[in-house]
Amino acid sequence: MKLLYFTDTHIRGTNPKNRLDNFYQTLKNKFHEVIEIAKYENVDYILHGGDLFDRPDPSVSIVSDFAKIFNEFRVPIYIVSGNHDIFGHNPSTLDRTMLGLLCNLGILNLVNDRKIILEKDIKVQLTAAPYVYSMDSKENIKNYIVKEKDKTCKYAIHLTHGFLIDKPFLKEVSHTLISDIKDTCADITFGAHYHYGFTTQVIDGKYFINPGALVRISNSMAEMNRKP
Repeated sequence: MKLLYFTDTHIRGTNPKNRLDNFYQTLKNKFHEVIEIAKYENVDYILHGGDLFDRPDPSVSIVSDFAKIFNEFRVPIYIVSGNHDIFGHNPSTLDRTMLGLLCNLGILNLVNDRKIILEKDIKVQLTAAPYVYSMDSKENIKNYIVKEKDKTCKYAIHLTHGFLIDKPFLKEVSHTLISDIKDTCADITFGAHYHYGFTTQVIDGKYFINPGALVRISNSMAEMNRKP
């Protein structure tokens, strides 16, 4: 089984103030680049870490353009909702969003609070922790932790959309350290939300991965030095 993960695509029809190119076309180009990689590598499933769109209600024309692109993957796409995909940091609003529409139409597959078994040569358990208000407060750290793995599955993968990082950040900003969730039963925990990403961490044979956002939006030095 081969999986391809990417995240934080922030699809939008307008240019971020720090982008000088045609950002909408760049987004399309990026997606087609990912599609070509998926085809070349014979990927079986696509995983997306959330913030598919930059807002929960992009225009119909934007959604139409990218729905066609999503269908070019030719393999199932599984996604967790991010903070930009929902209204008011509330996942229960998904049915009113364009991400919810695409999932209800079967173009994308929403994971969120479900447990899904992927099969191809082996079985893999797929779960997710969608973004919620106070995602990174101490009482919500449980969202990052998988408590059990299906006995029929060789691996457990957990998609998360929160401020999961590898080292301490500003005290004023709520975040969750990888070391705080190292007791998870997930073999692979995918991070998102933090656009800069971090070097893959391995603790007790468990992988914690965030490749960073697919596109650069700000003009910070960290973003300019990063190559998505």
